[in-house]
Amino acid sequence: MPLHWSSEGETPITVHRSSWTDPGAVFLGVKAGSPSGNHGQMDTGSFVLDADGVRWATDLGAEGYHGIESRGMNLWDRSQNSDRWTIFRQSNEGHNTLVIDGKLQIAKGKAPVITFSDDPDFPHTIVDLSPVYEGQAGSIHRGFALLPSREVLIQDELSGLKPGSRVRWGMITPGTPGEPDGARLRLRQRDASMSLVILAAGKTPRWEIIDTSKPRNEWDSPNRGTRKVAFEAAAPASGKLTFAVLL
Repeated sequence: MPLHWSSEGETPITVHRSSWTDPGAVFLGVKAGSPSGNHGQMDTGSFVLDADGVRWATDLGAEGYHGIESRGMNLWDRSQNSDRWTIFRQSNEGHNTLVIDGKLQIAKGKAPVITFSDDPDFPHTIVDLSPVYEGQAGSIHRGFALLPSREVLIQDELSGLKPGSRVRWGMITPGTPGEPDGARLRLRQRDASMSLVILAAGKTPRWEIIDTSKPRNEWDSPNRGTRKVAFEAAAPASGKLTFAVLL
């Protein structure tokens, strides 16, 4: 089986692996496409990450439909103001992707994979997120690379932001975070650990820990044992920001 794979199709995903035989292999899965796809969520640009036999960046999965429908909420409306997007697990806040000024992704937007490489020296994926942040930014390209060192680099290039707009980078994890040390944060899980280092994010970025275990609304399910590790930066006058995180 290939170590690197791109699905193409209506809902593009890509996969990068360091090995099929090493039980401690690194596995990175990347999601593109549109929130308005069948059973879709605002998870465009999100990712999952396994290493050393444990999952570090996780997806919370689907909310139970019966509990939502029994409240009279219109779960099947895919418009921008639908009840569907008030569910935490359906929103971009509930995924490992970007949030700009606390706003939702654009439900009708569709983000393509614009670059996929299975070059063993630099396997990578780049997704054009611009259509799902229309009106919030002019252009957003999100890149993922699996380095020969088994490190993963995630880089976001944003332009056309309104000066002062707040952009949040976030990753939901079952890992237990230590005390943030400036731009560095270490997660622990079982006997394994992983560090996250902010390489670029405007001025003096700081990690924050956001509780995702407790329901946000009475219709949301708990997400026990999880939290979001995140940081924010304000767009400068140029409207341009670069985020780079090394895991």
